Amino acid sequence: MSKPKSVVVSAAIVFVTLTILEVSADDLPRSIVAITSNQRPIDSVGWNRTSPSESNPGITILILDAVQSIQDQLSEGLPNDETLARALVQQKIAEIGRSKLEDELRTAYLPLGTMMAYGLDRYPVIIFDKQAVIYGMTDLSLAINRYRQWLKDKNGGGN
Repeated sequence: MSKPKSVVVSAAIVFVTLTILEVSADDLPRSIVAITSNQRPIDSVGWNRTSPSESNPGITILILDAVQSIQDQLSEGLPNDETLARALVQQKIAEIGRSKLEDELRTAYLPLGTMMAYGLDRYPVIIFDKQAVIYGMTDLSLAINRYRQWLKDKNGGGN
């Protein structure tokens, strides 16, 4: 596989091309993955995340804070005594259910794993069609427009 090409659009926005796609600039991305934190939520107003269609791509929003939330839930109210704390954590795990907790942890680590898989080093980040990323934007509509403009420019249709 060839090394990813980087195109800097501005200081806050970077596109990384991982593969060459033959799409018209009018096409919307088929998939969108946004990775962020609770402090920088993705504004996806007007986009339906549950049922993608040709005019409305599938969107997955991954929150980096999920692991900390689980840790906070398990450590809430723990005593200073290590033996008692350990017993209380085991009780909390039993109440949640071990398999449910494992599923929640798998889901919670997905944002970090995705960032590692793509070699991403900051957030928020929006990944389009597994081939390009935009850093620093939380407004999905603006990010999609920026991506479409980049495709148009890349394919020789820019102004």
